[in-house]
Amino acid sequence: MLLLSQALFVSSDSLVKLLGTGMPPGQIMALRGLMAVALAGSVLVATVEPARWRLALTPLVGARAALESVSAALFIMSLPHLPLSDITVFMQFTPLSITLLAALLLREHVGWRRWAAILVGFIGVLLVAQPGGAGFSPYAISAIMVALIISVRDLITRRLDPAIPTPAITLTTTLAVCLLGFASAPFEDWTPLSWDRVGLLAGSALLVTTANAAIIRAFRGTDVTVVSPFRYFGVLWAVAIGFAIWGEIPDFLAICGTVLIVGSGLYTMHRESLRLRQHQ
Repeated sequence: MLLLSQALFVSSDSLVKLLGTGMPPGQIMALRGLMAVALAGSVLVATVEPARWRLALTPLVGARAALESVSAALFIMSLPHLPLSDITVFMQFTPLSITLLAALLLREHVGWRRWAAILVGFIGVLLVAQPGGAGFSPYAISAIMVALIISVRDLITRRLDPAIPTPAITLTTTLAVCLLGFASAPFEDWTPLSWDRVGLLAGSALLVTTANAAIIRAFRGTDVTVVSPFRYFGVLWAVAIGFAIWGEIPDFLAICGTVLIVGSGLYTMHRESLRLRQHQ
């Protein structure tokens, strides 16, 4: 499920990136959100009996949806201004930031090895972002913030009641993103639609809705340390698509940073797995 979600998310991101800077982020969120809500709602109606829909009306599901809408806004704002591979690499800091937030917010014990891995991963983020370089911009900071928000979202997903239907959670997520997009309308200059833009938005809506359902399923009822490493598949997919469509080739520092982020993330997951086995 996580492998599938990463492929779908990156593919959806590539369609949004093709829209370029011609459409403001709120318009993309609103119009794509309408299509995604229709699709997610249809799946909910077709697969879940109405009596179970109300199970999604919980504070945790609402908090998850709110976090998803904010992360979507920041991500879509940054996407046209960063290489697809770079912004995907920033998202790979998520497993490390999950460990960081678990220590800071949940008071979970984190040994010196995992703290060292978090530091190495942060160095990797700096190598990819390259502060002070010609390619650094506030959009890189926004992408890093997205990784932190996603970490909180995944921690919440892990704690959702298993009885809540996944299609219901998917619908609340897409609805929150759509509503935030419409709420931003008074502050943006929306552009006229063309058929090619409608097609890109529809394709992205289909991909992101399916990806959301897949990632929710991936993090429910399982050990996060087991599934999280598969998130790194998205880097390979993003590099391939970025090169095929935009001719993007990561520079040497970005490649080194990617290796550090992936390596430290995998090591963190390994240490977490050892800790759980010792606890058991």
